[in-house]
Amino acid sequence: MGKRFVVFTVGRDKPGIVAGISEVLYQLGCNIEDSSMTILRNQFAMILIVDAPDEVARNKLEKSLSIPCERLGLELFVKEVNSEDMIPPAVKTHCLIKVFGEDKTGIVYKVSKYLASKRINIADMRTKLSGGEKKLYVMLIEAEIPEDVDVESMKRELEKIAEELEVDLIVEEVPTIHM
Repeated sequence: MGKRFVVFTVGRDKPGIVAGISEVLYQLGCNIEDSSMTILRNQFAMILIVDAPDEVARNKLEKSLSIPCERLGLELFVKEVNSEDMIPPAVKTHCLIKVFGEDKTGIVYKVSKYLASKRINIADMRTKLSGGEKKLYVMLIEAEIPEDVDVESMKRELEKIAEELEVDLIVEEVPTIHM
């Protein structure tokens, strides 16, 4: 294997999307290394990191994937990435940040702005709105904390932001395996 691609598809959710895309990748000899797939209000989004044989060019991959995408009503985007782009940054620890409370404008912005100011990378983030008249907003963030950031100070500063937003916040360190 030699080339890596990001494959992104999005469209109305229905059975068979994962099977249709993964079948084409299998037939081309591609390996799915990483993936994220989710349904957001009946829209299915899939992002894949694919390791492809050297003979599979971007246009061949895109043309082959366009067949199931057209059949399933999906939008498709394919991008080749360099090996250097696949090297993860040095991270001291990972944290799970949970924010929940009554829905209001600015929750995502204020928390993500703070994290960016400390060079804390958001590896994964999910939000969900539920409830009746008073909407409950839940945000889950997997954060990669750089070596020079003190986790306890970060927790205190995030708690101040949560207080300002009138939401609850929990920060949990996640054990990191060092290889």
